[in-house]
Amino acid sequence: LIGRKFSNKEVQSDAKLLPFSIVNKQGKPYVEVDTNGAKKKLSPEEISAMVLTKMKTVAENYLGESVANAVITVPAYFN
Repeated sequence: LIGRKFSNKEVQSDAKLLPFSIVNKQGKPYVEVDTNGAKKKLSPEEISAMVLTKMKTVAENYLGESVANAVITVPAYFN
């Protein structure tokens, strides 16, 4: 979803397969979640930041020390 428009055909086809709602917010796809009874719209970038923050916390707990630098690899293509 990062870097794509809500109207993108891949976004629309993927949205049908996901267990959460993808909504249009100013032409961009946002994930709509229900937290504590309130609906919240999160950008893909916000979700990515939350995942990275959690990964950092898990690494620090595992290592028993602060993590200042890390290398995270992702596939070049997701298709």
